Amino acid sequence: MDETDELMRLCVRALVAQMGDVPGVEMALTRDCVLGLTGEPSADFNRLTLGGGPEAEAFLISSVARARARGLPMIAVMPPRVAEALAPVATRLGLTPVGTSPLMVLRADTPVAPSRPVKVTRALGPELVGIAGDLAAAAFDSPRDVLARCIDVCVTETAGVETWIAWDGEQPMSAVTVTPTGNTAGISLMATPPDRQRGGWGRALLTQVMADYRGRGVVRFHLGATEAGLRLYESLGFTTIASLAAWLLEGPAGGGPRRKR
Repeated sequence: MDETDELMRLCVRALVAQMGDVPGVEMALTRDCVLGLTGEPSADFNRLTLGGGPEAEAFLISSVARARARGLPMIAVMPPRVAEALAPVATRLGLTPVGTSPLMVLRADTPVAPSRPVKVTRALGPELVGIAGDLAAAAFDSPRDVLARCIDVCVTETAGVETWIAWDGEQPMSAVTVTPTGNTAGISLMATPPDRQRGGWGRALLTQVMADYRGRGVVRFHLGATEAGLRLYESLGFTTIASLAAWLLEGPAGGGPRRKR
């Protein structure tokens, strides 16, 4: 198994952890693929991850059928060789390519050093989870009530999803979510609201959190980058190992992604 296939398998586990506690979520999974339908009318909250494996085509077909039966839009993400193989099927099913996302990794031989001291706390309990959700809503221009239903509920001590907040005194500045699996951890939902950007808070938070995880035995980190975050991740030593293809299944009323993350 190459590294891309291995990390896609970890992405499947991460999506299960991140969506498994959403009330009413419909999930289906194999070792290499996962579908999560929250029922929200935005594709950002109905996700399909297709790794390799012989079941990918059948899983894509059944996932589209499930989403269409519920009238839901959906984002499907897959590595390049899977996208190349399944492009005719995806097109026939009505999905549209909407770009790519770099799958990036920071390996054990790349040092991590906090950029500057910053107060960091884990988001546990209604108040801190709510603060992290407020930061994400502002950063991603997402409805706060939707994030409460689809993200806040999954930030618990035992879910396997850990969210961290950076503070400037009493003011929350940035948040990030980490999903550790063994000695590897996925990074997601890097959220700094527009009015708090360009102050180095995202860098300070991410470097300190990764250094802390290194101290706990995590040696490798992976993430799906956006255009906005690519320069930061490259400056920290992340390298791109694959450009994941993103495809959109529109719902009856559209429902495309609100904003690239």
